Amino acid sequence: MHFQTEQIKLRPFELHDAPDLRAYLNHPKLSGRRYIPRGFPDEVPLSLNQVEAIIKKWGEEEREAHLAIKLSNIKELIGHAEFEWDWDPQAPWVSVVIARPHQRQGYGTQVLQLILEYLFENTPAHNVSSWMADWNQAGRSFAKKLGFEESGRSRREGFRNGADFDGILVDILRPEYLSKGGLNYGAGR
Repeated sequence: MHFQTEQIKLRPFELHDAPDLRAYLNHPKLSGRRYIPRGFPDEVPLSLNQVEAIIKKWGEEEREAHLAIKLSNIKELIGHAEFEWDWDPQAPWVSVVIARPHQRQGYGTQVLQLILEYLFENTPAHNVSSWMADWNQAGRSFAKKLGFEESGRSRREGFRNGADFDGILVDILRPEYLSKGGLNYGAGR
């Protein structure tokens, strides 16, 4: 399986990615939407040492894949994606984070289509899920556009800007993915 389209390439992280990763993770608009390991602050700027530790932690995980997203025509890192199956390979979790200057250009869509294709066509996955805060309207719209449906809610999961927020669980089932064309799900990439 090749994780690439004409425009993007996904590959494992290397320590030399730390400066690019730090630059986009520290953008204020990504606060609360970084999808980094627990134990690292999700709301405040990260140091280079913290970002290097995140990359090392991602590299140690056995039941997770953390991939750098690069444009095919430039060396700059434009985001990261992950999928992990924790205790159940039939129900993996996914997340996609695109750097602010590269959002709304179709890169996240291409990434998620590649990951869904891999998971539904090369693993026993029957359900692929993701989590996001209820205030993340862009993330919720993105998931819905790709066929995910809201499947659960964790009330008062966190606190942001002086108010409680709910965690939203979204998922897509294998039959739903296949009904959209399976291998042709990402047609046009």
